[in-house]
Amino acid sequence: MATGGIKSIIVFLVALLVFGCGGYAAYSMIVNRSAPSLPIPGSAPGGSITIGLTSAPDSLDIRKQTGDAVSQALLGNVYETVTKRGEDNTAQPGIAKSWDVSDDGLSYTFHIADGITFSNGDQLNADDVVYSLQQTLQKQYVGYEDLTGLASVKATGSSTVVIKLSSPMPDLPWVLSGRAGIVYDETAKVNYMTGAIGSGPFLVESWKKGDPITLKANTTYWGTKAKIGTVTLRYYTDAGKAADDLKSGDIQAIMPTDVANANALKTQDNITVAQTDSTRKVVLGFNSSADSLFSDARVRQSARMAIDKNAIVQANGAAERLGGPIPKLDPGYEDLTGLYPLDQAKAKSLVSYFRLRTMKLVYPSSLGEQIGQTVKDNLAAAGIPVEVSMVDDATWQQTVVQDKQFDLTIYAMNDSHDAGDFVARDNFLQYTNAEVENLYAQTRAATTDDDYANRLKEYAHKLSEDSPADWLYVERPWVAYKSTVKGLPTAMVDCYLPLAGVTIE
Repeated sequence: MATGGIKSIIVFLVALLVFGCGGYAAYSMIVNRSAPSLPIPGSAPGGSITIGLTSAPDSLDIRKQTGDAVSQALLGNVYETVTKRGEDNTAQPGIAKSWDVSDDGLSYTFHIADGITFSNGDQLNADDVVYSLQQTLQKQYVGYEDLTGLASVKATGSSTVVIKLSSPMPDLPWVLSGRAGIVYDETAKVNYMTGAIGSGPFLVESWKKGDPITLKANTTYWGTKAKIGTVTLRYYTDAGKAADDLKSGDIQAIMPTDVANANALKTQDNITVAQTDSTRKVVLGFNSSADSLFSDARVRQSARMAIDKNAIVQANGAAERLGGPIPKLDPGYEDLTGLYPLDQAKAKSLVSYFRLRTMKLVYPSSLGEQIGQTVKDNLAAAGIPVEVSMVDDATWQQTVVQDKQFDLTIYAMNDSHDAGDFVARDNFLQYTNAEVENLYAQTRAATTDDDYANRLKEYAHKLSEDSPADWLYVERPWVAYKSTVKGLPTAMVDCYLPLAGVTIE
């Protein structure tokens, strides 16, 4: 009897050792809504890369930290979104493997992929998507304003999310590929200022303000795993120092680099220098208020014909001409550079009927002196006198955006899908045109991607004809990297830098 009791105890202990982890995992799944707490990791990939960047985040809290630096580092690497943004800036399957749209465009059904886990082992399902969208709206996380058309968000089962809209929102899948679509773990215990829990192919290994960010491959990632083991994001205030470090091999890429260093690095045999695509636009805006000379379309069009955009692009070295509000990476793009070609004689003739005073050009000094001087000289040649004021960003915001004390201004439009800003009710250019506004309203009523793009094209053409602004150029940033590096992104690298496909040969 004693011997039998001892054997029973031994069998029990063996069973506990064999099945204990599985039993606890099952308990964890039931109680904590998490995946098994001891996930079986894949093998860690080898290799490392250090990338030089120019804009460092003040915090890793992607929910609240504004600016592109934190998105560039974490979006698509550590955090994932409902849909994913492709290199062509279109919405691709992400956490949602597919989606359906109702005929009236007021209901989207997103089908969540199976087997997704956060980096801490918690399962990701439809409830997390609903929670994240609700938190983004209620707590006004960065990007929340893009979701104002949502009427309701509901999980119907563990793998389906239904979003109801108060009015059609044809770019909703694209919106959900950005910050508004990040999916967070409700139960994650993390200091968002210095860390992150996401479902992406990398983990934040360590970071404190002022230091590089170290990303490690997530060996339990649910999707296609990262091809490289470690990514270090090192931040530079001196572009020349970054170029020197690339040449010496201390870093393997600069994303992006300035024109002068790009040209110098082209002479290095083992370094590739390339130009990337972007949606960041630089615009000359006209104050179209009723008491302004630029309230007359002929004066606006005259100014556009007077300005040598080719000269501005060549002087910039990292740009491409843009004749309307939509760049190549956005839906509805059409080459509109031929609408108002350089013709200073015709420009001068158009404004000869007006009694022109000296026009006040106010713009941020961060755009450089040369662009303002070029605009001034070109307009003077067409008989439009200009006085230039370069100011800091805060003064520009107050003088131009708030007080509207300007005739012309040069400014950057950093966002994609922002062509509607020109007809927004509170646009600081004070531009109004009922026909153009109606055309934009029609774009928002589109229920298919093709219809949306076609309506945007019609709107953009009419807007450019009426000329509330002169679209000077779209940026095309330069990047430089060791020729052994493969798989770096080629578009939107200033704000979105997914690195899971990077390898070093």
